[in-house]
Order: sequence, then structure tokens, then C-alpha cells
Amino acid sequence: MIYEVIVSTLNADGSPNWAPMGLKESKGRYFLYPYKSSHTYRNLLRFGYFVANITDDILSFCLSALDDPDLKCRQAQKIAGFVYVDVCSWIEFEACEVSEEADRGSFLCSVLYYGIGRPFKGYNRAKCSIMELLIAATRYQFYNKSFFNRCISEAKIIVEKTGGEREMEALAVIDNYLKGVFS
Repeated sequence: MIYEVIVSTLNADGSPNWAPMGLKESKGRYFLYPYKSSHTYRNLLRFGYFVANITDDILSFCLSALDDPDLKCRQAQKIAGFVYVDVCSWIEFEACEVSEEADRGSFLCSVLYYGIGRPFKGYNRAKCSIMELLIAATRYQFYNKSFFNRCISEAKIIVEKTGGEREMEALAVIDNYLKGVFS
């Protein structure tokens, strides 16, 4: 099973780095596969700890994927790290083993702490639509402009039917990002 989370690691200067990422769970073991070119990869090699922030706030996923946001945060409980303030829950991890793959690192992770934040409000069609669009947007080089124009149009219909203000703002973030990519 792969869970979509927002990973926070420490940059060299001690500030938080936010990156949405898939956290894989298999037979009770957790794995993270950051690209070697990413801040997350370098930060894990440097410090060895991270927080998996579990939230239903789709805007925070968009901002952390497409920008370098200053998300509101607080100190983690057991590690030198940060927890996003709008989490439903979070898990503090130690990256215990690393192996090299072609363009990614593979980190076997050990749970150090599990915390509970606010109640989970849930997902709706708008959030799911935005998440899929966001993943495609982070891989824009594999698609063309007309593909994204169609996806944005379809997502707008769903967001207008089932979303709220945060979903509208998240869709606008992706739309603006893609306009910049394809201009």
C-alpha cells in the first residue's frame, strides 16, 4: 500500500523542507523512495529522520509539490524535525537503511513516534481529482499542453460540484504552475 503524505525533512540550515511523497507500507515495514536529485534525499542522508504528515488538506499537497512553501509547523516530538499544524496524524521516522536504485534512493524506515492531530474530514471527488492532476503536473515532461488543458477543464467541473475554497485554490495553484511550464 502506498500512502500519499507530506514528508518534512530538515534542510542544512535547520529549516523544514516539505515534499509530498508516497510512503510505502509492506508487511509492516515502511519505505520511502525520494529522487536522488531532491532535497528530501539529501536531507535524509544528512540527518536520517523525517516526519510523514498525514492530512486531508489538498492545498498543502499542491503548495509543497510545486513551490517551496512556508507551511505553519511545530516541533516534532521525538526527532529534530517539524510537523505541519493541520495534520490529522503524523509519524516520525528514522531512515535506517538506504540502498541506491537508478534515479532514486530506497530508505527502509523505522517508526519512532505516532501522533494525532485534528479529526480527519475526509476526501471528496474534488480532492481526488486534484491529487491525480497534481501527480501528473509534477511529471509534466511526459505530457503535452492539450492533455493538461483537458485535465484542468475536467477537474474544474468536479471541483465546482464537490469542492470548497481550499480545493478551488489548489486547482488554481496547479493551473498557474502549468501555464508557466507551457508558456
